[in-house]
Amino acid sequence: MRKLLIPVLVIAVAIAVFFAYPLVNEGTKSSCKALERRALTLVSMESGPEGLIIAALGRQLLRQGKGRIAAEFSRQRNPDVPVALSCTMNYWHSLADRGWLAEAISRNLN
Repeated sequence: MRKLLIPVLVIAVAIAVFFAYPLVNEGTKSSCKALERRALTLVSMESGPEGLIIAALGRQLLRQGKGRIAAEFSRQRNPDVPVALSCTMNYWHSLADRGWLAEAISRNLN
């Protein structure tokens, strides 16, 4: 029984980190809202000096929302996965590949 406890604890901690990190890192209560903030940060970084203006305006717009834009984006990318899990997976994907999220947003806007 004791041998099983350590792997179960490791898995539980890994799952907790998987879901909690985006919320803590972006200061939100929703994984979809965290994904929106991450997307805004990445897009504004690629935009040069005008990216600061884009980021400021975007933050004001997104502050009123509840992560609906990211939820719809995630729903379209992963229609068979619950939205909260999909937003979290997309957030982690954006950490591993920064260019992916900016490219996906640009493709959807054009």
